Amino acid sequence: MKILIATFTFPPNKDGVSSSAAAMVAGFREEGWEVDVATKLSVPRRSGAEWHGARIYEFDVTGTGHPKHPFAGDLEEYRAFLAAGDWDVVIFHSYAWPLYLALEKGARLPRRKILVSHGYNVLRWVRVAKFPWGLGSVFWALYQTFRMCGWIFQFDRVVYLSESSDLRAFLDQSLAKCLGYRGRRVIPNGVELSEVASTPLKFRSDFDIGTEQIVFLCVSNYNYLKNQVFALRSFRMAAIPNSVLIFIGSEFNELSKQFQNEDGFAGENNHPGRVIWLEKQDRETTLNAIATCDVFILSSRSEAQPIALMEAMREAKPWIACKVGCISEMPGGKCVRTEGEMAQQMIHLAGDQYLRTTLGKQGRQAVEETYNRQHYIDAYCQLVSEVTGH
Repeated sequence: MKILIATFTFPPNKDGVSSSAAAMVAGFREEGWEVDVATKLSVPRRSGAEWHGARIYEFDVTGTGHPKHPFAGDLEEYRAFLAAGDWDVVIFHSYAWPLYLALEKGARLPRRKILVSHGYNVLRWVRVAKFPWGLGSVFWALYQTFRMCGWIFQFDRVVYLSESSDLRAFLDQSLAKCLGYRGRRVIPNGVELSEVASTPLKFRSDFDIGTEQIVFLCVSNYNYLKNQVFALRSFRMAAIPNSVLIFIGSEFNELSKQFQNEDGFAGENNHPGRVIWLEKQDRETTLNAIATCDVFILSSRSEAQPIALMEAMREAKPWIACKVGCISEMPGGKCVRTEGEMAQQMIHLAGDQYLRTTLGKQGRQAVEETYNRQHYIDAYCQLVSEVTGH
C-alpha cells in the first residue's frame, strides 16, 4: 500500500493537526505501508527528508487563499507533485492549502482520496475597527462553504471527529448531512497510552510548588482563539488560597505579554494564588506538568476535539473547559460558558478530592476504550482498506 498524507502542518510543529497526521504516519509505517508526506517548510527546519521511514516533501506555500492573501510560493511544484504521484490513496488533513490547491480548476485530483476534517468553525466573526469590520473573511468562508457542496462528492470518504453537527465547529458535517453525502465516517483523535511522564514531582520541585498546593494547568499556544485570559480571570475570581495556575505555550508573543500585564495588575491587588507563565518547554517537561497538576484547564474560544485534553485524561486528571466543539461529549470533566462558571468549578474541584479522582478515572477509562492511538490507527487502516479494496 502506498499512501500520501497531505497536511499543512507536521512535526516538528506542535499542534493538534500535526499530532494527528504524525500518529497516522507512524501507524501506517508500522503496518509496513509506504508513506509520503506533503507539507509546508517548518521553522525550525526539519533535520532530514524522512520521518519514521516516511518521505517528507516540503513546499514553501504562503497565504490563505483569500483574495487579499492569495496562495503564493511553490504552487506549481505542488500541483505537479500531485499529478505525478502513483499513490493508492491520498489523505488530506484539514481545510488548508494542500486541499484547496488540489481542488483548483484544471488540477488533477488523485483517484482515491480521503479528507480528514479537524473541525470547520469558519462562521466566526472577529470584529476589526476598519471597514468592512472583518466581514470580508466571513463572506469568503461562506463562499468556500458553498463550494464544498460540489467538491465533497469527489471524495471517497470524509472523516469527522464526532457525530456532532452544528453551525460552529462542525458546520462541515451539518452540510454533508444536508447534502445526503454517504461517505461520512467518524474517527476520534487518540493519544498514545504508553507515553507517560517520567518524573512528575520534579516539575513541582523545579518551580517551587509544594505537594500540598492545588495546581491548575493550561497547555495551549498563546493566541486569540486559545483565550488564556479567560482562565486567568476565572482563577483570580476563584481566589483559592494556596493554589497555582500554570500556562504552558509554544512561545511568548504580544498577546501573552498583554495577559501577563493583566496578571501583574491583579497580583498588585493581593489576590490569592500564584500564576506561572512558561514558554518553549520540552515534551518531557510538559508531560511532567500534566501528570503533577490537579486540574487541567482549557479556555479556548474554538476547538474541535483537543488532543491536549486527552493527554490530561490519559493521566486521570479532571478538567474544566469551555463548551466548544465536541468537548461536552468527552468524559472526565466539567464544561463552562462563562468566567464565573469556570471560577465556581475551580473552587468546587479544588475542595473535593473525591470528585477529582472520580472524574479522572472516567477520563482515563474513555482514553483506554476510545481516545487512544491504537483505536485511531486501526480505524484508519480499516478505512483505507475499505476505500482501496485491498
